[in-house]
Amino acid sequence: MNQINVKTFNILAINFNHDGSAVILSDGRISAFLNTERFSKKKKHPGIREADLNQLLKQAGLQLEDISLMILCNIHSMDSDDIPKLYGSSLKESWFDFWVNQTLDKVWINGLELPCLVNPDHHLLHCSLAYYTSPFDSAVCFSWDPTGFGVFIGKDNKMTKVRYDIKTHFTCWWYNEVASQLFDTGIIGAGKVMGLAPYGYPGSLQNKRLEEFADMEEFFALSDNGGNPVMVEANGRQLNATLAYNVQALMEQQLGDIMNDLCKIAADNGVAANICLSGGGALNSVANQVAFRNSAFERIHLHPACGDDGTPIGAAMWYWFNQQDHPRIKYTNRDMMYSVTSYEDKIEQALSLPEYEGRIRVERTTDYIRQTAKHLADDKIIAWFQDGSEIGPRALGNRSILANPRNTDMKDILNSKVKFREGFRPFAPSVLNEFAAEWFGLSDSPFMLRVCDVLQDSIPAVSHVDKTARIQTVCEKDNPDYYTLISNFHSITGIPLVINTSFNIKGESIVETPQDAIHCLLNTQIDYLIFRNFIVSKFA
Repeated sequence: MNQINVKTFNILAINFNHDGSAVILSDGRISAFLNTERFSKKKKHPGIREADLNQLLKQAGLQLEDISLMILCNIHSMDSDDIPKLYGSSLKESWFDFWVNQTLDKVWINGLELPCLVNPDHHLLHCSLAYYTSPFDSAVCFSWDPTGFGVFIGKDNKMTKVRYDIKTHFTCWWYNEVASQLFDTGIIGAGKVMGLAPYGYPGSLQNKRLEEFADMEEFFALSDNGGNPVMVEANGRQLNATLAYNVQALMEQQLGDIMNDLCKIAADNGVAANICLSGGGALNSVANQVAFRNSAFERIHLHPACGDDGTPIGAAMWYWFNQQDHPRIKYTNRDMMYSVTSYEDKIEQALSLPEYEGRIRVERTTDYIRQTAKHLADDKIIAWFQDGSEIGPRALGNRSILANPRNTDMKDILNSKVKFREGFRPFAPSVLNEFAAEWFGLSDSPFMLRVCDVLQDSIPAVSHVDKTARIQTVCEKDNPDYYTLISNFHSITGIPLVINTSFNIKGESIVETPQDAIHCLLNTQIDYLIFRNFIVSKFA
């Protein structure tokens, strides 16, 4: 009997907007992923370059001719002038060469013709990523960002668009404008607004709701608080924390109203009380939790790559499940959190480079986890590097800077001497999931996308000015080594969590390679860099 050769269906999807990224989905499973900025070192780098395309194919062990379909996402929707402002150009000149025909169903790359799709609905891609990676059989999906918003119902393997209107101002636009005013950039400054907002408590909204403002100018005028707003100094600038507080409050208010509407849509369409959130607006972890807590939804799901870096994954999953009618696949947290590329075979080579001779001290040890926990308990600052880098903007235990949450001064030390960023910005805890409810009143938050109250006084370094924290819960099955490290720290200190911030400094992308990690060690006051079986420190 002749054996039938069934060809794998490989979808290559690319995001050409900011947060450039690409994925290869092979029969519904991620076989390669990359985020362009991790390699170019230009934050928010749109699209991908020739080297990125080649690296992606190498990850998956494929040639370009093995690609069954290309999906080109967000190719005409550069939604911010921040990229030219940051780099002096749109960076489109860095993209690999390709040409699409007039009917938008064929693309030519390096002399090869491939079938393609161009620009599927932006919010469909966000919502598809959230829904298809969720554990839900049905859910209402909501995406919002400065381009707008979209509502979809997911049932089994199908996505259906729902007509929904926001009948007043759209806070994502206002939030972006506030970020631009305070930090000269919307796409990078939005996260800073969220961190600054609690310093402006109680704000000056005077009980006004969003729909009561005539326009944004009235909102800005009210946030000036009669010429007496709460100001916070950062890097020699005075920042209007009242303005940040007010726009955050309006975002929480609007998302709460939307969730109430979505609950009704779920009930009317026979959908379970499940909500999937996505889009750049869903990176606002404070608003996520406030709105969800006050809603009638019972369960919530977000993918760690809520922003545009996740849209190619959403596009590929939408095509595989919705368009090709394949049954749903169960994705683990680890599938969602980490890319497939491991650098374990490159570590010794990097440590042996001549440029580091006399600059780093390398200790080889299989006891590196226990020793690292002891260093953390002794207030040493640790850079932790293992396996593939995180998917999405949050460090989730593979490219993390770690520290002792008990030290009252640690927040200021990390901001000023390691991250080189504004002093008001908080740090997140990674907590063993089985202790999360006791310490934070919340469990099962593996992607650092929900904010909750800090219930204990013994961890001041992760308690923001309003006594909240954006937590990552850690389970052994998701990241065994990271779980073991925190467990060792717990055994030493009685504290089941550590400070976790992204392994980078202000203005730079999260480190990708072992050389990136060594470079960051040498240019900060990080005490130890931990690779698997290696403890690296600087010569005095």
